[in-house]
Amino acid sequence: MDKRTFLKTSGLLGLGLLGAATAPWLTSCASNNGAELPPNWMWFHANMERTDEEWENILLTLKSAGITGILIGGGRPMLSRIIPMADKHGMDVHAWMWTLNRSGDEEALKHPDWYAVSRDGNSCFDVRPYVNYYQWVCPSKEEVYQHILKQVTELCGIPGLKGVHLDYVRYSDVILPEALQPVYNLVQDKEYPEFDFCYCATCREKFKKTSGIDIQTVEDPTALLEWRQYRYDSVTRLVNRLSKEVHQKNKLITAAVFPYPELARTICRQSWDEWHLDAVFPMIYQNFYNKPVEWVKYAVQKGITDTRGKVPLFAGLYLPELSGEDLKKAIDYSLEAGASGVAVFDFGSFSEAHQEAFKTALLERDTGK
Repeated sequence: MDKRTFLKTSGLLGLGLLGAATAPWLTSCASNNGAELPPNWMWFHANMERTDEEWENILLTLKSAGITGILIGGGRPMLSRIIPMADKHGMDVHAWMWTLNRSGDEEALKHPDWYAVSRDGNSCFDVRPYVNYYQWVCPSKEEVYQHILKQVTELCGIPGLKGVHLDYVRYSDVILPEALQPVYNLVQDKEYPEFDFCYCATCREKFKKTSGIDIQTVEDPTALLEWRQYRYDSVTRLVNRLSKEVHQKNKLITAAVFPYPELARTICRQSWDEWHLDAVFPMIYQNFYNKPVEWVKYAVQKGITDTRGKVPLFAGLYLPELSGEDLKKAIDYSLEAGASGVAVFDFGSFSEAHQEAFKTALLERDTGK
């Protein structure tokens, strides 16, 4: 099951689910290392069954709407096929990869000790939180890092690829977004043991070595700030090591992250304002948090403030929960707040109304309205 299937299972699909604000709408912005980035992006799930003609029509549709950045999964087979087609249209392709959620990873499954362990002692290898495809590996393990690095290195070797885009680069949600909790008959008013990761032997030993504290003797681990920081740092260290390797291969590295760092730290131990990235793509899916479209502006402002404006930020928008009119508002709110552009999830929900919203936003900025 992929991310889209999870959202559909959650019922939210069925509900209908650092640049300046004055930057030109259809011009590139500079990444954190000076390379040019398109202003507008789309996430794609790989689909090898589409014909070349179908892909050509999709790319033309995106380009006419002003979307020239593609974040696509599928590894070398899909990327090697799509990159030459995208190049013809002046479009950038980045490899979208799942990072710490390794569902279906045949090599990882050979190593049960790689998987994250909850506070109540269950491993994601066989007890998966929330949904069956949540199989999280532990960021503290060197073997895990080397396994992920191997995938990143292989992606960087694909001719024409512009960059690597990390997703699921965090711990499993310790607290689900507000709108998702009722779907699982949950009230997560605190951090419950079955959703609190990671307490594997590696994490316990490394934490004790650095802090002198045996986390298993702490009455309430959720209240221990040092333990919380250890897990922020574990993910941050992994990302920054990957970043160094990617840059040495002259590629860009970006990540899909939770709406803004303060919220991300609270619900999934993701301290992304400390990451060495070329750009960030916060997934500002307002309906997940029972927020109105206007919340997009607030979240973008928070993200830019928390990162001190040091990295381009592209506001991630969730098409299934946005009408064409609301998408236009979300785009405007994002740019007013200082986003370098937007990224939308995903093509399967890219209706004619959404396409018109992009074209209207483009026209308004071209004419100065």
